[in-house]
Amino acid sequence: MKLATTLKGRFANFFGRRGEIEPEDLIEALEREVAKKKNAERLVPNSYTIYLCAQDCHRLSAARLIHDLYEAVERTVIRENCFMDGTLSIKIEKTFGAESSLAVETAYVPENAPEQDTINLENDVLSRTLLRDDTACDDDATIVADHTKIIRTMRTLPTRKVEYNLAVITDFSTAEVVFGERQIYLGRKDTNDFVVDDESASRIHAYISYERHRHVLYDAGSLNGTLVNKRPISTCELKDGDKILIGTTTLTYKVL
Repeated sequence: MKLATTLKGRFANFFGRRGEIEPEDLIEALEREVAKKKNAERLVPNSYTIYLCAQDCHRLSAARLIHDLYEAVERTVIRENCFMDGTLSIKIEKTFGAESSLAVETAYVPENAPEQDTINLENDVLSRTLLRDDTACDDDATIVADHTKIIRTMRTLPTRKVEYNLAVITDFSTAEVVFGERQIYLGRKDTNDFVVDDESASRIHAYISYERHRHVLYDAGSLNGTLVNKRPISTCELKDGDKILIGTTTLTYKVL
């Protein structure tokens, strides 16, 4: 299922100089799409394609901006108290129009749907990869490429996990921890991600996991229990501004 929203005209006069669309415009457009596309089950699309004119597409297709767009969507999911299934995908593609415009297409993509490979190894890489054939004589040397070896090497390179900063747990004094998709632990033990200096807190009191693009707080079988907004919990989907009571220490969960 795909849905699209097109925004034209006012971007040229209101947002950008000389009719250019700026990074902030992309962020605001995606935040609106997340809030608008929430269905009755509080589920939002996990695929977002931004269409720009060729000039804006070339200017704005930077890894740093894509990283910021991912964070913006993930944070909006939490703020809007909704969920997202599957892997988040954000792409910027060009349209054929010359005028600066911005269109956003959204879709619900199943987790097992294959990602489209935007790099054609045969045409984009191997055609530019030249290896000297040392078995030929110097006067009649040929240039060849070992395609199988190159493809195998490229496909086995380890992928780097991108870290996103989505929220912070803080006691508003000296302690805080910023985190994204990784699981974090809270308690009195000094190896926890957030150390609670409180004798009434358990050594490992609670932990926060990342599920359906939301932070979920779990009590870790603590002696005195964990409260969220003055209510005891065993598990709780955290919302922006929630107050977490561990022992006698109050922590606040804030979306960045």
